Amino acid sequence: MRILATAALLIVVIHSAIAQSDPYITAPHRNTVVYAGPGDTFLQTGFLRAGVEVRIIERNRIGNWLRIQRGTAPNYEYDGWVMRGYIRLDPALRYSEVPVNEQVADGDPNTVGSAAQKVLIQVPVIPDINPLMEIVYQLGREKGNRPNVVTKVGDSVIQNPYYLRPFSQPDVQLGAYDYLKPAVDFFGASLAEGSIAAQQGMSSYVIFDPLWANPSLCLPNETPLACEYRIKQPAIAFISFGPNDVLSMTDREFAEQMRMVVQESLSAGVIPVLTTFSTDPAYQYYPQSMNFNLRLVEVAQEFAVPIINLWLAARPLPAYGLDVDSIHYLQTGFTNIKFDSGLESWYGVGLQNLLAIRTLHELYTTLNMGQTAG
Repeated sequence: MRILATAALLIVVIHSAIAQSDPYITAPHRNTVVYAGPGDTFLQTGFLRAGVEVRIIERNRIGNWLRIQRGTAPNYEYDGWVMRGYIRLDPALRYSEVPVNEQVADGDPNTVGSAAQKVLIQVPVIPDINPLMEIVYQLGREKGNRPNVVTKVGDSVIQNPYYLRPFSQPDVQLGAYDYLKPAVDFFGASLAEGSIAAQQGMSSYVIFDPLWANPSLCLPNETPLACEYRIKQPAIAFISFGPNDVLSMTDREFAEQMRMVVQESLSAGVIPVLTTFSTDPAYQYYPQSMNFNLRLVEVAQEFAVPIINLWLAARPLPAYGLDVDSIHYLQTGFTNIKFDSGLESWYGVGLQNLLAIRTLHELYTTLNMGQTAG
């Protein structure tokens, strides 16, 4: 009996060692819903309890959703998608080696009844870069814009020093997101700088008001937007307006202002990256916010410029990733980037940073920016 018990224990130890050596084997650290696709608009296919081992099969384009399986085909006990922040990842796992599902959509519009939501759900979280952006990039090069420089344009949501700026620090923890390192290395230093065109209280109107420009840096009658582009000479600008504008203008007026922002950016040879914004259905300005997001999508499509669908990506986060004011995004509590801990599944600023650097990665690779920077 003792021999049998010893043999059984040895088998358990061997199986445990094998499991520990396989970075694709994981388990949730808390109970989590399993979805049919990488987002909460997909149907729920199961409920995975904490500690239950599963295998990672593939990831979405970003890596914030992972497809997991448990059991054997064709009758899997689990087969679906979970948010990365709910499961422990082996430190050896690298997303550069995990198969990417390029065909899976980021949302399922068939599960919602709202016409506005149906439209927004069909907008990818991370943009595909239109070939026209190559023309804009080359125009910027001719104008003297710097390929590895990024700036911010918008209100306090984007002015937040914990958005983008931490990528300039040496203690960036990418975890499994190793494929993002070239973009961090290329753009990181420029993200340490502030922006004349990103200020608390700024709106899509006052971005064109010289009174909001820094008099010690800007020319007489120069707007904050023109001043920022002249001084910094960026290749890319993250542009975020909406939460302030929704309080003071109609969505049609907002669309016209955003067209002006985009047009001036393109004329300067700067690639504008727009973003939708998260909003709580209980927020008093929720209907207007949804209309503003629709206008942002329309403007992005009209000019073929990149747009990040933060509204869709933030839906599964607690409180939609928002802080108590339902406008600003919840901070992670860390001053540095920590993608090794799944914070992007819990905090709006963590998700903001992930989607921003992922979009920079897309621009960096699509436009071969590293090769043309010399």
